[in-house]
Amino acid sequence: MRCKFLLFGATGSIGDSTLDVLRQRRDDFELVGFSWHNNAQKAAAIQADYPRAQSYSTAKVGHEAELRRLLDLEYDFIIVAIVGAAGVVTTLEAARRGATILLANKESLVIAGDIVMAAARAAGATFVPVDSEHSSLYRLLKGAGALETHAHIRCAYLTASGGPLRHLSGDDFYNAPRETVLKHPTWVMGQKITVDSAGLANKALEVIEAHHLFGLPYEKIQAVIHPQSYVHAMLMASDGTVSQHVSQPDMRYPIAHAMYYPGEPPVDTVKGNTPESYPLFEFYPIDEKKFRAYALGRKAGQMGMYHSAVFNAANEAAVAEFLEGNIRFGEIAELIERALDAKYAAYDHTTIAGLLQYDSAARALVSQFAHTT
Repeated sequence: MRCKFLLFGATGSIGDSTLDVLRQRRDDFELVGFSWHNNAQKAAAIQADYPRAQSYSTAKVGHEAELRRLLDLEYDFIIVAIVGAAGVVTTLEAARRGATILLANKESLVIAGDIVMAAARAAGATFVPVDSEHSSLYRLLKGAGALETHAHIRCAYLTASGGPLRHLSGDDFYNAPRETVLKHPTWVMGQKITVDSAGLANKALEVIEAHHLFGLPYEKIQAVIHPQSYVHAMLMASDGTVSQHVSQPDMRYPIAHAMYYPGEPPVDTVKGNTPESYPLFEFYPIDEKKFRAYALGRKAGQMGMYHSAVFNAANEAAVAEFLEGNIRFGEIAELIERALDAKYAAYDHTTIAGLLQYDSAARALVSQFAHTT
């Protein structure tokens, strides 16, 4: 019997890779519903391939009712691949329903990790990570028997490619043009995540996500630059030995693992090269003075309360300003810092409504700062 699933964010890069796995394994899976934002042409092509699937656009007014309609369907798991803060409502609603959630939207836990994880525990929802780093760390922790207790774990490491600006510094980094920032050396991704990767803001988001997803304290989560992007996560045991999870930089690996979990994907679901063809692996520490967005994101996560929501909102707003040509690349981190240092009204950070108020306030501040400096 085929596993039925919903795909939220079907027209993005994760959606592309998911549908690629589906096309190869139509006997194993059935797409029963999907959402998309504003790429109507691409959504129409998906609908033509899967005419029985129900769908809706998150760009339309009243799409929350459409979300509930899809979640009322019969399915085995859902994939949340919506980009940015827009994914929070979908992830939370699925968690409240006790769903099996294949999570590719890190912002859900960055913005509202405590609330989402509490809802998941109360309803018996299950999270299976899809991001390559968290998928690899999940498998390493499980293999070490430390998924719940973290016994004998000294440190978990997430890797970062270093992005397209790894070799730039000073004014060249600060003033990096849009076309350079968007040329990622190893991954093909959307514009927002590519900009995040250039400044390593994405790695800060992933650290915060790992904290909530695995219950790891921040001091036990680190990131290192690994330009080749073959090692996605590492686990250091108490005796100092390090385990690595390795695959080619292809999102179909973690997606297929999540879709077949707790089983294993059939052989050649994703065809890989043998180890002798792998490049030399290099690892470097992250320069937090250069990659200020990374340092600010870690700080926001450790501060707790509403600060992660403010960091995410400020970053999204600043990246949008950069892509529109309104600010320089280096100003992204400066605007994030100003938003984190700002004083806000005392919204209730223990509720989604309150966190979204902080989100809106931070975006408004970034917009104001960007257009008055």
